[in-house]
Amino acid sequence: MPASRDVLFDSDFLRRLEYLRVVARRTFAGTAAGGRTGRRTGPGLEFSEHRDYSPGDDFRHIDWAAFGRLDRLMLRLCQTEEDLAIYFLVDASASMATGRPPKFDHARRLAAALAYVGLASLERVRILAVDGGVRAHLEAGRGGGHILGVLDFLRGLAAEGPTDLARAVEAFLPHAPQTGLAVLISDLLDPAGYQKPLATLQARGFEAWCLHVTDAADLAPPGLGDLAVTDAETGEVLGVHLTDDLRQRLGAAADALKEEAGAWCLERGIGYAEAPTAAPVDALVLDVLRRGGFLT
Repeated sequence: MPASRDVLFDSDFLRRLEYLRVVARRTFAGTAAGGRTGRRTGPGLEFSEHRDYSPGDDFRHIDWAAFGRLDRLMLRLCQTEEDLAIYFLVDASASMATGRPPKFDHARRLAAALAYVGLASLERVRILAVDGGVRAHLEAGRGGGHILGVLDFLRGLAAEGPTDLARAVEAFLPHAPQTGLAVLISDLLDPAGYQKPLATLQARGFEAWCLHVTDAADLAPPGLGDLAVTDAETGEVLGVHLTDDLRQRLGAAADALKEEAGAWCLERGIGYAEAPTAAPVDALVLDVLRRGGFLT
């Protein structure tokens, strides 16, 4: 069940949102793939630079004064600022319901905090709940006043169903009228892996980021002995004899996932940050903003 209004977004959380807005003076502007600032030909724009004319270019934008001086056909390139689109893909599969606090609650708080920073910076923000597709989506608009709609949307979500992040990203693309910053918030517990969905985002021109939500129980499952373990995604119940050795190996596997995901993302220029459920949301958000160069 979705967390209640008081539990998920309490007064302390709302105070932290305002703190983030004040601290994040310079945030997402100019940082997505291609940035907000672009160069193109066209009237009524601020002149930026010239480039050589190529067959097929619009001859109306030839700088004839430059041709008279240089005896070369040159195009005037002009600079314009475009809105930055920010997309938050929140993993809403069943595995996100585990953890203390639940990973899904942590993911929703992260999405809310980052969305507020983006909204307050007058960027266009969209939030999508994904599992094996897009379960729900919200076009939040621009401006900090839209945060209440964001909180209501996130509050109404639940973590359920299997994970297929690759299919989810493919389903997301029609919801993205333009490229921009795409932030996947997930525990990455997808049997098919995290690589394809992140690579797809990058290949389609998005600046991809991964916030890897982790919980202490992922690293060191509690208890020893005979346990009934329920697969959070399928509901299948397995009998397991958990020894100290097996517990250590499970923790090592969780550690390996973090290290491999971080290295894989770094190698490809994809943003990555671990987001432990025990860490304060505002501290995580400021860390992400600094790592991404969004915050001076």
